[in-house]
Amino acid sequence: MSFLTPLFLALLALAVPIIVLYMLKLRRREVEVSSTLLWQMLLRDREANAPWQKLKRNLLLFVQLLLLTALVLALARPFFWVQAIATGTVVVVLDASASMRATDLVPNRFEAARVAVQQLIDGLPAESQMTLILAGHQPEVLASATSDKTVLREALSRAATFAGPANWEAALALAAGAVRLGPVDNATTVIVSDGGLPSGLPALPGEVRYLPIGRASDNLALIALALRPAEGGPQLFAKVANYGDAERSVIVSFYEGEQLFSAQQVTVAPGKTGDVILTELPEAPAVYEARLSVLGADGQAIDAFPLDDRAWTVYQPPSAGRALLVSPGNVFLEQVLTALPGLTPFRSLPGAPIPTDPFDLYVFDGVISGTLPAADLLLINPSSNALFTVGAAFTNTHSVSVRPNDPLTRYLDWDAVHILRAFETETPAWARTLVQAEGGPLVFAGEVGGRRVAVVMFDLHDSDLPLQVTYPILMANLINYLAPAENFSAPDGLRPGDTLTIRPSGGDAVIGIQDPTGARFATATTEAGVLFAETYELGVYTVLSNQSLLGSFAVNLFDPAESNIRPVDVIRVGRSDVVATVREEQGQLEIWPWVAGVAFVLLLLEWWLYQRGATLPSMPGWRGFFSRKKMAEK
Repeated sequence: MSFLTPLFLALLALAVPIIVLYMLKLRRREVEVSSTLLWQMLLRDREANAPWQKLKRNLLLFVQLLLLTALVLALARPFFWVQAIATGTVVVVLDASASMRATDLVPNRFEAARVAVQQLIDGLPAESQMTLILAGHQPEVLASATSDKTVLREALSRAATFAGPANWEAALALAAGAVRLGPVDNATTVIVSDGGLPSGLPALPGEVRYLPIGRASDNLALIALALRPAEGGPQLFAKVANYGDAERSVIVSFYEGEQLFSAQQVTVAPGKTGDVILTELPEAPAVYEARLSVLGADGQAIDAFPLDDRAWTVYQPPSAGRALLVSPGNVFLEQVLTALPGLTPFRSLPGAPIPTDPFDLYVFDGVISGTLPAADLLLINPSSNALFTVGAAFTNTHSVSVRPNDPLTRYLDWDAVHILRAFETETPAWARTLVQAEGGPLVFAGEVGGRRVAVVMFDLHDSDLPLQVTYPILMANLINYLAPAENFSAPDGLRPGDTLTIRPSGGDAVIGIQDPTGARFATATTEAGVLFAETYELGVYTVLSNQSLLGSFAVNLFDPAESNIRPVDVIRVGRSDVVATVREEQGQLEIWPWVAGVAFVLLLLEWWLYQRGATLPSMPGWRGFFSRKKMAEK
């Protein structure tokens, strides 16, 4: 055993004054009495007036000396030399991906990895520094370049897994930056993982070592679950993969909500997949779930990774929006409205009564008469109305600028477009200009009165826009903004951490999302919609607006790299293969916390003895012991 701060051992000299205090006699107060017959004890202690006495056996003194020794040893920081993986500048990258939740180690791989990192911290020499990096969806620096083991332990306790793949490129980029903060020739990066790293990772400066975690490889996983429309009704497709070394039979159970409606047994060879297809499902919107039941011959679960044993998909029947075109006749508008998917157009003549049936979009081409409907509007070559005023025509339609970084102008190229004339107006305060000419705005859009409005300030027949590729792009952008076919499009392959774009209807100021755990998120809407990235939990998410339920979407693992939990002995970083590391270097295992714990116990014992008295009973000498033994034999 060695000491990091041996100078504190000099404090053991405090034992001398403690012993001296026990050798001092008590000073008695002199009192005159009439007789000493009844004061035999006083006569026995007549010598107490002397300053010193013979040191007696005292348990309290013994405990106090032990307490002093324990405290001094704790201050001296004793340690043992142990075998360590790395010393100097150490950067630890801890895998927090989904596969680290595998239960082949008790309680799971991540907790076993945490224990391994704890051992690295315990064996870190005093002159070394460690940086802790958690490799999750977004890598996180838990502790940066510190030799304080308390800080490192607290940082490690905050680490948690992510239900998806880790971003190893970003994690190793952080590790490379941490290594370059110190001398590279004395730096070591330790990757603690089960080995599910992608290919093509960048090289790291300094030495790289790999600490493998995991033991088993048996796992069956749902790697696909999807719904597709068919003539007889929707079809549900599920795919099961076997990543183990033996053929397995698995029961795939299908639920609509919480109601079981089908169960099938599938036998999957090792390294292969098996398919299940259900047909003629109801046309109604529904949430479907598939579950795997994997049991061995003895009825015990043999799947070490239950995270991929469940999958979800949402069926939303396709619906077509209704658009009313109020126009004297415009073949360009009629063609584009007919060509756009998810939209069914109807036509009405100007001046005719507008149908009472509601439409998702109203398109006015030319003069506007009467009151505009309280719905989403597309106005082409409009006249003055309640929303804005239209002035005289202008021909200065050159030097056109397109608003950059706007979803409504995405992919627009106005260079080849020529416009004979347009009409003057000022862009209203509720709108933003999308296309601007020298004479005034050509296209603008915005939201007013709980409805979305897009305006084109020229007649399509006065331009060659309908003959350019820009025309269908512009109309698709505007109509998708005014009357989106879907509020959001969530593919069946949406994985944890993916971002979903939600396009609310006009008038929706806030969008609410509830995740599978019941946590709720509220996000204010923008013209571009809502970007939702809090998809960190597996399961079904519900989307609501301030007006209605917009629908649901599912987040699934569906990642072969995570479902294949087979631990590997070699990983590739840069152009080098990194083999599993054994402990080669000398580290320091400090034991002062245990010594401090012993000191605390001794402190409690010292208090208890002080309350009860602590003089050791007199023990007979060897001579008296043998004398009594001889008398007993006689």
